[in-house]
Amino acid sequence: MQEEEEERYLQIIKDSNRKLVVLELLSNFFNHKDLVGILVRTKIIHTLFEKNRILDINKLELFHIQFTSSLIDLFQKIKKSKEQQYVLISDEIYINEDILSKLKLEIGESKFAKQMQLHAQNMSRKIEELYQLFVSEKDVFFNWNDLMTFSQSVQAEYYREITIDQYERLSQLNKSVYENPHAKFEKKLLGRLNILKFKIKFSCGLVCNNEIIEVYEFRDSNDKFVFVANEKSFYFLNEEDVKDIDISKNGSAKEEIIRGLKNKNAELKRELSVLKTTLPENVLEVLREYHEKISSVDFLEELQNVDEQTNILKTMLNININ
Repeated sequence: MQEEEEERYLQIIKDSNRKLVVLELLSNFFNHKDLVGILVRTKIIHTLFEKNRILDINKLELFHIQFTSSLIDLFQKIKKSKEQQYVLISDEIYINEDILSKLKLEIGESKFAKQMQLHAQNMSRKIEELYQLFVSEKDVFFNWNDLMTFSQSVQAEYYREITIDQYERLSQLNKSVYENPHAKFEKKLLGRLNILKFKIKFSCGLVCNNEIIEVYEFRDSNDKFVFVANEKSFYFLNEEDVKDIDISKNGSAKEEIIRGLKNKNAELKRELSVLKTTLPENVLEVLREYHEKISSVDFLEELQNVDEQTNILKTMLNININ
């Protein structure tokens, strides 16, 4: 009889230790203060029964059946749900990072800047050629194809969209002009270009319904002028006409996607950081009540008269886990 009691004692202690291991794993996973507190209190109760053989070891088993097992079942259920969410969020972050890396390579900002430098140099040569045609009044072949082909190749990704009203304000200017079959220049602009030796730089590109307007500025001053591609016309930029138009340096349309993905990943990482510790309010309430109960000075006394109907954890497994 004594041998059987010893075996039962050892088995209950062994089972209790197993539950403590599981409870500690759950406590580490969720890192919630009440769950940590429950683990500490449960270890104290376990140690009390382990070191005091005069206590009824069956009460330790009953304690685990009515309290610890219910708690473990609940949090294993929540843990499984959290792990699924964790994997989904982590996968989304990984996929976004992969897309970001590819987009950054595709943008090639320094490459675009170099291309626009060459484009401005090409435009400078074209303007100088046109100036000579106006001066000589010769009717010779003039080719826009190379310049226009480049503008069209970058407009979709880099040039900024503007409205029809904005396009019309920039393109329909009543100025005194020089005009020939190849181009149209505001007279003051052509004179200034000649004086400054056609030294210009590209400012930005604008597009409306596939029609292109390019903004240039002089290297030696802040004065700007526009090139209306459809009309092959050049005008000084009227600051009043662009007060509501963004004429800052162009960026890739993909940059907006990159910004969106970066913001999304930052949000996902924040969500990931609190995922384990965020618990439904009804679970938090049960956790608080359970912690308070087993932390009570009179709890060991109550263990002698555990009534299953008063078990505050009996409905835990019915809690809907989102």
